[in-house]
Amino acid sequence: MKQQAPPHHLTVVFMGDSITEGQYVHHSLRWAEIVSTRLKARFSDRLKPERQFYYVHGVSGETTRQGLERFPRDVQQFRPNLMTLQFGLNDCNCWDTDLGLPRVSEAAYRANLQEMIDRAKRFDARHIILSTNHPTLRVRKLASGKSLEEHRLIYNDIVRDVAHGTGVTLCDIEKVFARFDREGLEELLLPEPDVLHLSPTGHRIYADAIYEPLESAIDSLL
Repeated sequence: MKQQAPPHHLTVVFMGDSITEGQYVHHSLRWAEIVSTRLKARFSDRLKPERQFYYVHGVSGETTRQGLERFPRDVQQFRPNLMTLQFGLNDCNCWDTDLGLPRVSEAAYRANLQEMIDRAKRFDARHIILSTNHPTLRVRKLASGKSLEEHRLIYNDIVRDVAHGTGVTLCDIEKVFARFDREGLEELLLPEPDVLHLSPTGHRIYADAIYEPLESAIDSLL
């Protein structure tokens, strides 16, 4: 089989919610910025940095439903060689105004992830990295009778199933953060009352975790 020629430029899209955006943290300290800088330097001998394009398309508060609606604008038009995909902490959240229903049901969450992956592949993405969501300290019971943490675990299992079923690369962020006890986790999250979004230290841990599959994917492309 004839090997595909290396690209003349590299396009990577980081697609997700506020965790991908890096909400509340200076842009230079966000995981997507950290890995972009490292990857540009790592592969500069094979592809000039000005030919490497990294787009952070994380939007605070969004679910997979909203992400899918902006997918043509934020992913498809760029035809990325590689995409990272992270959603779920908003999808699994249950608002009082919804009487305990999640913002996006488990079935719809699964379908939305699958469709985004299908669309990325159709638009020539050769590598897709799908991430679980990190632990939080949101343990208060929601209108559903369960905490955000309990819902997060369920939705993370869906992420794993989707990664397996679609053949994309799984970056199991949950397992990386699971090695920290409560005191350690507090250092990785923004302080009360947030305890969900990543602190600068949390972004560094996240960056280290996702860098390896990103590096491997780009290495195979170039």
